[in-house]
Amino acid sequence: MKERVTITVDREVVVHAKRIAHRTGRSLSGFVEQSLRASMETPPRRAGTFAERWSGKFSVRDGDLGDPRLRALKAKHGLR
Repeated sequence: MKERVTITVDREVVVHAKRIAHRTGRSLSGFVEQSLRASMETPPRRAGTFAERWSGKFSVRDGDLGDPRLRALKAKHGLR
């Protein structure tokens, strides 16, 4: 059984959605329903933690090994 729902959407989005619905021969309601169903079928991508996303993206340049902050960071993060 269908249920009536009221949503608020930006005007530009509504205009664009109506054009797509018209081009594909569907009503706006049908287009929205199909889009929602498609979005629920696709499992959401897990973004991961900051560390997981950035792990391996940076390297430590050979710097002044006398710098105590650099030594502490290298020790803390297991870098050589």
